[in-house]
Amino acid sequence: MSDKKDGFCFSYMVKETRDKGLGVFSGEPIKRGSVVWRHDPDRYVVYDEQTFKEAIKKITRADVVYELTHVFGLQDFPGCLIRVFDAGVLFNHSSEPNLITNNNPAIETSLDETSTHYIQDVTKALLDVRYAMVATRDIEIGEEFTNDYYSAEVCEPPFYDVLYEQYGIHEGFLGNS
Repeated sequence: MSDKKDGFCFSYMVKETRDKGLGVFSGEPIKRGSVVWRHDPDRYVVYDEQTFKEAIKKITRADVVYELTHVFGLQDFPGCLIRVFDAGVLFNHSSEPNLITNNNPAIETSLDETSTHYIQDVTKALLDVRYAMVATRDIEIGEEFTNDYYSAEVCEPPFYDVLYEQYGIHEGFLGNS
């Protein structure tokens, strides 16, 4: 169950799935449109190319592969990768997800990429409800939370693709169900 020191707004369970390793499952019924998860301060980090490459330089190849498959970029924040440190990192992919990044209310996200404070600005912006995960439909108790990794809003920076290739991760690595 939730430790309430994370981004979940409802109780949940982490357990093994049939085919995707660990997943996150609802611990209670959730109505369509409800905020299910949001970024929680101190439970995520934002990387630019330099800081990400520095971070992975210090870990094993297997750990680098894990990190590359557990970070994501968002279209609103070019040049950045985001790493979540709560069970939200375990949302599995589905082409028919029950969670999606909130689209309302839209906020001004045109941050200055050349600013020395860009990473801090992105880190702060992620706390806005605009970047929360909301239910696309009613979710039943025990149903796995899923997200569409290939949605238009998810957009990794070019250096991510280079690292993906460098470490031999292919498109089917995470599955396309």
